Amino acid sequence: MLEQEIHIVLRFHLATGKVNLNEIVYRLRELRDPLMLQILETILTGYDDLICERLSDSYPSTARKGLGRHRMRGDADGCWCCGRRVRKRGYRTRGRQLATVFGKLKVPLRVVECCRCGAHYSPLLAALEIGSHARKESNFEREVIEAVIDTNYRRLIEGRSIDISLGGIHNLVVGSDIDEHFEAPIDTDELRGLMADGTGVKQYRGGKGELRAVVGITTKGRVEPLGCFVNTEWSEIEKQIRARLKKTDGGQLSFVFDGEPGLDAFLADVVDSQRCTWHGPRGLYHALWRDGLRKEHSKEHLDRMKQLVGIEVPADDFELLKEDDKDQVRAKYEDSKREIEQLIETFRDKGYRHAVSYLESLTGRLFTNIELWLKTGVIAPRTMSLLERVFRELGRRLKKIAWGWKDTTATKLSKMILLKQYSKDKWEQYWKNKLGIHGNFIIDVVSVQLTPCKHF
Repeated sequence: MLEQEIHIVLRFHLATGKVNLNEIVYRLRELRDPLMLQILETILTGYDDLICERLSDSYPSTARKGLGRHRMRGDADGCWCCGRRVRKRGYRTRGRQLATVFGKLKVPLRVVECCRCGAHYSPLLAALEIGSHARKESNFEREVIEAVIDTNYRRLIEGRSIDISLGGIHNLVVGSDIDEHFEAPIDTDELRGLMADGTGVKQYRGGKGELRAVVGITTKGRVEPLGCFVNTEWSEIEKQIRARLKKTDGGQLSFVFDGEPGLDAFLADVVDSQRCTWHGPRGLYHALWRDGLRKEHSKEHLDRMKQLVGIEVPADDFELLKEDDKDQVRAKYEDSKREIEQLIETFRDKGYRHAVSYLESLTGRLFTNIELWLKTGVIAPRTMSLLERVFRELGRRLKKIAWGWKDTTATKLSKMILLKQYSKDKWEQYWKNKLGIHGNFIIDVVSVQLTPCKHF
């Protein structure tokens, strides 16, 4: 690897006894982006000179490895030329302007002529993997997308001073390869449960779409994004998630949902379904309302229902628990199931047919977390609170910027939001792979010294 140094001379004027820390930091911040642009231009100019020197006759072929790649002149098929020796032919009349995270950079491009095929090209563009029509570098793309995720479009333009149109943001998202990340296999050993739900999103010309998400809950209780989908049937979503699961023998995972239509048999052979214990009493309230009971008359039944489903399991290691502790949980579980059955009979005697139907469909999946704990010791989730929080994060961003976008584009943005907000390490790795960060360029501050100015 080539090693070089850049020498920078900075001059400052300091009013003794008057300057404060805030002003020093303010001025340094003003200097940051222009300074980075000058450093970047210096590095690129030096690299361009180095490439052209290596492609001359005086260097062996090993020194030209990876340099000088170009299309053969006049070849209809656009084949690559194997020639790696060139003659310098000056600079392009206009340099290439690129949008970077530091601002607009105008790069002077040297032109060379291939000694083999006679093609004229700029070897710096090929060496830096910059396309013939590229006008931005990918770090700028990342900054824009992260800014969109963190705020709305107006604040993006005014607050961060990023010069890009709303259509430009749309094009960045459309061209993203984020879908490839959500095709990777899912290791079920690192999960203790799955959740899925849907919510409405605004679409073009006042239309309304359906945003659906599937997340995993890790053994540490964190959200693991598994996928976002706009206007996609649950059967298709199930097919995609199933194809990614490493293990499909079931028995260790619970699947929590709130009664969303289409989720009753979601991954039924892989997971044990669990109805959300928060939505359970809430759904009973609506069922009793349809049976004619108002809030003051149904409150007693709802309070009792909340007590019955609120069984807590010990957080200690299952193997270290005494049998008496397990027996206490088992007894509460059996008593709760029995009392719910009695409640169903009470509602049936009173003619509350909606409440009876609701509880009968609910009870078989209301204590899955307890049954799984008694069987395996796994503490599975029982409410949708984590996924509800996910939808709040997705909704407040999509409604601000993607309300008029097509389904595929809105889906990509929702996946980006989900990954950045809930899996920061994977988000960082995604961008490292996309940017091609492989340790091929390292820069350090060697020393910073203060020297008196000769005019001081």
